[in-house]
Amino acid sequence: MNQKIARTSVALTFLLAGAVVAGTMTAAASPGSSALTPAATQKTVVIGLDGTMLSHIKTADAPNLHKLIAEGTSGESSILGHTTISGPSWSTILTGVWDTKHRVMDNTFAGARYDLYPTVFTRIEAANPALLTESISTWGGINNIASSGTPKADLVITTPDAGSIAATDIATANAVVAAITDRGPDLIFTQLDQVDGAGHAAGTNGPGYKKGIETVDVEVGRIINAVDARAAKTGEQWTVLVTADHGHKPWGGHGGQSAAEATSFVIARGAGYTAGKATGDYTIADITPTILRSLGITVPANLDITPSILRSPGIAVPANLDGKPLTKEAPGFTGSVDLGFFGS
Repeated sequence: MNQKIARTSVALTFLLAGAVVAGTMTAAASPGSSALTPAATQKTVVIGLDGTMLSHIKTADAPNLHKLIAEGTSGESSILGHTTISGPSWSTILTGVWDTKHRVMDNTFAGARYDLYPTVFTRIEAANPALLTESISTWGGINNIASSGTPKADLVITTPDAGSIAATDIATANAVVAAITDRGPDLIFTQLDQVDGAGHAAGTNGPGYKKGIETVDVEVGRIINAVDARAAKTGEQWTVLVTADHGHKPWGGHGGQSAAEATSFVIARGAGYTAGKATGDYTIADITPTILRSLGITVPANLDITPSILRSPGIAVPANLDGKPLTKEAPGFTGSVDLGFFGS
């Protein structure tokens, strides 16, 4: 395992340098394979695409995202009832609870209860400080989440402004590629912002939205290539999760409760996820418990999942999370999702 780096929260951009670090020699499953390799070191990368809608990904020239969909299990769902703003939604993604619990209602983060509902970084570091956790994002608001709590993520980076959102996303992706190649964090989270910027500028009906998806797809491809190269070299078993915090109105903007604003999605590629499957069961609240499970967890009986799934010792998924680990070998898409957990 790579030596732990010093904990720090800084604004910088890594230059891609150094060689791939050799790790365990256990053969890894191929991308999209359902084969499990219990002896392999488990790693997770979460790629957050701010303001991106799955329906628009599918119609864009986005070969890397299309390949992830083909190699993994994916699904679109609604977050109606939850605040369709970045601060609340990224908080849900990184804590596993909805805004009714973490209390982040806007991008000021005022009233956040990360003390009651810690981030996935805090939970991992508290359970096993030897694990390396990193957050590298374009939007500075992620820093408020990843730097909260004690212990916090080992590394929290907000990429400096590179002159445009697209250029800053490239710098963010550069840092993520370098981190995966050089250090291979056990969890690395990244957020890319340009699609959201295009949505605000002209809405999903504007040409910039589709262009933003196609441009950010290049950065997604670079990150996935780094993951696959490292997995092939080291034998590590990587899970790739791609998600979004909210959608956008056709004419631009979000924050309301329309279907377009409340749409989100999850793509999951890795061992156990059926290639090409579509499901309506995945929500953004499922990201954190899925990460915890991938690191080797004991699944409490009071969570709404199949009891036999990966009951191995390690990090326990807390019973007070709203999400659940993503189901592997998921059923096909059957229609709209019952979001009864929001109450009346």
